[in-house]
Amino acid sequence: MAAFRRCVIALAVLAIFAGLASAQTATMVCNLSSLNTSVRAESKTDPVSDLLITCTGGTINTTSTVAAPTANFTLTMPQAITSRILSVSAGNNLSEALLLIDDPGTSGTGLVANYGNNAAPAICASAPLGCISYPNVVSGFAVMSNTGTALGSPTVGAPNVYQGVVSGNSVTFFGVPVIPPGSTASRTYRLTNVRVNSSAGSTGSLVGSLAIQGGAAPLFSLNQTQATLATVQSGMAVKSTGLGLSNCSANTYAYAGTVTFTENFASGFRTRVLAGAATNSGQTNAVTQNVPGTYFSESGYEIAGFTSTSGFVAGQADMGTRLKAVFNNIPSGMRVFVSFANVTGTNTAVPGAISVVYNTTSVGNSTTTTLAELINGAETLADTNAAPVATPSVSTATVGPVGAGYPYVELTVSAGSATAIWEILNTNTAANEVARFDVFVIAPAQQPTGQSTVNLSYAPTTGTTIPSFVDPNAASPQNSFSIGQCKTILLYPYITSAAGFDTGLSVANTTTDTYGTTAQSGTCQFTLYGTPTPIPTLAVTPTVASGTVYAFSLTGSNVTGFSGYAIAVCNFQYAHGFAFVADWSSPMQSSAMGYLALVLPGTTTRGLVNPFPAGFNAEALLP
Repeated sequence: MAAFRRCVIALAVLAIFAGLASAQTATMVCNLSSLNTSVRAESKTDPVSDLLITCTGGTINTTSTVAAPTANFTLTMPQAITSRILSVSAGNNLSEALLLIDDPGTSGTGLVANYGNNAAPAICASAPLGCISYPNVVSGFAVMSNTGTALGSPTVGAPNVYQGVVSGNSVTFFGVPVIPPGSTASRTYRLTNVRVNSSAGSTGSLVGSLAIQGGAAPLFSLNQTQATLATVQSGMAVKSTGLGLSNCSANTYAYAGTVTFTENFASGFRTRVLAGAATNSGQTNAVTQNVPGTYFSESGYEIAGFTSTSGFVAGQADMGTRLKAVFNNIPSGMRVFVSFANVTGTNTAVPGAISVVYNTTSVGNSTTTTLAELINGAETLADTNAAPVATPSVSTATVGPVGAGYPYVELTVSAGSATAIWEILNTNTAANEVARFDVFVIAPAQQPTGQSTVNLSYAPTTGTTIPSFVDPNAASPQNSFSIGQCKTILLYPYITSAAGFDTGLSVANTTTDTYGTTAQSGTCQFTLYGTPTPIPTLAVTPTVASGTVYAFSLTGSNVTGFSGYAIAVCNFQYAHGFAFVADWSSPMQSSAMGYLALVLPGTTTRGLVNPFPAGFNAEALLP
């Protein structure tokens, strides 16, 4: 091993001295350019724009037996570079970030194999040291060979793809050969697959700084050393429109609202790879992205040869953008369901206008409206060629949340929490795409009540996958569906236990009836209003079973000398009350009256009742 390291060092030294001995002395002028792409403020692994270095001029070397000088290209960003680390060599983090010489393509039609525009890509396998290459001239174009050969007849082109070494905020490409193109051509160096933790700072521009060092550095004249590679902004807006439900009767696939994720810019949602082909949903890796600078998916420029121990190649993402809804504080006994795919159309308290059709043969096809689908397993489960979509239940005419053909999935509720994760399968270039999903619940009658909340975010927010996100709203969840206590509110307008009088009060639980009402039971809380002060209190009644009547008197409840009214809140439907006031303790016993309690609206405010029909214009009656 020691002998091998000495050999490597000797080769590196030889390359440096060979570069210094080169006859290439003229300077080539280079300009930096980028697309200034948008990156998501929630992302820890968003790719910034490629940095393109375009060079012209310099002297074409005609000494084909002397190795070309090399340079080290270092890009520094304001935030940590999070490109995937594929391997570690000599203590260096070898990443998926790549430097491409003259934009290698796929057809191999360049001037020389593995060199020139659109030449087949050839990787430098000796990272982080770089590769030794030899200049040559073919048809007047400065090219590069892997060996010193006669001018005009290079045999095998030299490597044109170099792997970057990541260290904090910087990535460096070592030992890149430099051959000026001359005055009639240009040479490009493209830095691609550079990902950053854009969630680590504020929104705004991300400016990258380029430094070129090494034996070939004097051959470069950079017109500028900085370029704006990205603008950080929030990737999406989220909204929950939860509904309030009652536990009066059983809720069976009751529509409980929606959760909505809306893009803030055109690439806020991204498929794993380029989507659009009939056989490609954007989730599997059916399309290899090997054309530089043309993709807006979670994956970047892909090239086999730089592969991680887990099998991912450079540029390849683990998954497409995922959307996560975490429901918390789910009342005990409740089951929660969500739509398998995004829904289009507007739902009200009663589901309607839903146009979702699940078709396994057309998911991801440009003709389908399916944008996202629920996935199985943990949020960090990587995609494979067998897309890990969940298997939905399809509702029939009598079972399920809506009607026949509606696909839905039940979530697992544990300790009052349940999580749904959908993956983006199809996108377009338009901004403000909307992924809306319906929520349904099953809950028995008279079940525990409560307000559920939901956190809506990108996913995954755990692990070290690509992509990976933070939830900026983790500490401020939104209200989701709620289950309210079924109740009836009764008003007893006059009650008294003063001056020899007493009042008998009764409550009838009439939920047992001939109409098929769900039998319910519950207590009633009586609150007194009147004199004297402090106003005496009444204990909560025992549970009033369905089909029974509970009765008591004020004096029998140790409330004496009181006059006023009472409001009773009963935790069941269809409570009815009766009161009987009489001078029972008076020798005369000549005064008595009875009345039915009034049923008040079961809302938080009583308000005013509008006596006119809807649409009636009362102002039209005014002179």
